[in-house]
Amino acid sequence: MPRAGARGAKLEADVESLLKREQRAKLPLGQQLLLYLDPFRLFKDASCGSEMARAVALNYNRAMRWILVAYIRRWVMIAATLFLAIAPAEAAAAQARIFIIPAAAFAVGACIAVTVSVVTVAVYLLLGTRRE
Repeated sequence: MPRAGARGAKLEADVESLLKREQRAKLPLGQQLLLYLDPFRLFKDASCGSEMARAVALNYNRAMRWILVAYIRRWVMIAATLFLAIAPAEAAAAQARIFIIPAAAFAVGACIAVTVSVVTVAVYLLLGTRRE
């Protein structure tokens, strides 16, 4: 994931320190929430830099791919919860039309959560392959 500017360089350097619970606890709540939901926040950018820097980042990402399992579980649960919330919202919408908005929001959220889950599974599998 590309990160721009000085802040991006700081985030790249802090990735390894964020693996420690104590360091994550020091973050503001908004940053903790992003870390909780973003499956790729703890990975290094392997798309820029010298050939050596990209190889080091890719090896780090391959070694840390186990982190994605927790994110896969998390996003599948989010998707299931949102999907299960659609039916009650649609039932409420049959009584009062205003409840069609939450039903649509749950449906869109479920679609986004399924997409994040599928992409995370794909990245997990791709990081497990060796390309020489």
